[in-house]
Amino acid sequence: MNGLLEQNGLTVVADVAPLLAKAGLITFDDFMNFSGGTLICRKRGRSVVSFEIGERTFYLKRNRIHRVEFWKTLSRFRLPPRSARQEWQSILAVREAGIPTVPPMAMGEQLVCGIERASFTLTEALYDAEPLDQVIPREFPGELTSLQHREKRTLIRRVAEIAHQLHSSGMYHQDLYLGHFLLGREDNLYLIDLQRVVCCKKVPRRYRVKDLGQLAFSAQDTGGLTRSDQMRFFLTYLECPHLGAKDKVLLRCVLAKSRRIARHTVKLLERRRRRGEIS
Repeated sequence: MNGLLEQNGLTVVADVAPLLAKAGLITFDDFMNFSGGTLICRKRGRSVVSFEIGERTFYLKRNRIHRVEFWKTLSRFRLPPRSARQEWQSILAVREAGIPTVPPMAMGEQLVCGIERASFTLTEALYDAEPLDQVIPREFPGELTSLQHREKRTLIRRVAEIAHQLHSSGMYHQDLYLGHFLLGREDNLYLIDLQRVVCCKKVPRRYRVKDLGQLAFSAQDTGGLTRSDQMRFFLTYLECPHLGAKDKVLLRCVLAKSRRIARHTVKLLERRRRRGEIS
């Protein structure tokens, strides 16, 4: 990545700083008070907008302290996370591990007594890239040709390789759904939405199960993927020609986790509808 400019709570990629300045995005407040762009999503204390400068598209993710989430975190004897910094560092770590992801452009945070009051991250778009939960049902519907079978097997293998690479590098995602894999130009596959990625020396088994369970759930929810596809994924992820006894235990745990996620998703969507976050 190109050189970074760091001052007044901001970190900006040097090459993009003049372009952002032309759009009036210079200070922390400029980013947090930016009123342009198209709203992508809004949750408690968080929002994402997309906007264009010339021929380039950017995504601005802003975080503001929300009293419900703040007290919920403290009730669990944890400090509120430094959202933007964690996402920024996760993007850099994932890139360092050789996994393609979004280009980070800028990050800023405002702290009070070491606790994040507000923050933002700015990334550039992955042009002409689509999430796999949209690609798979469109490209592999019903009866497939020999070419489509080969293309689907290749795609499954690449998802499994990224999951393996992530975990073997000491990171787990916590939102590892097919919608967070983007297929872009020249069939490049990217991993996105890294704000909850955790880096550690060795990924605990329960977090491997959580990540893989999320993938299994989204594969079933997306459709177009068979039990053979699922087995092909696990064999590639585990880097083995067949499942051993311990591997089968892991697979059963992953499938059980997938079923729990399905039940939880129904309740989560209902809560978000009540809050007005989705329709």
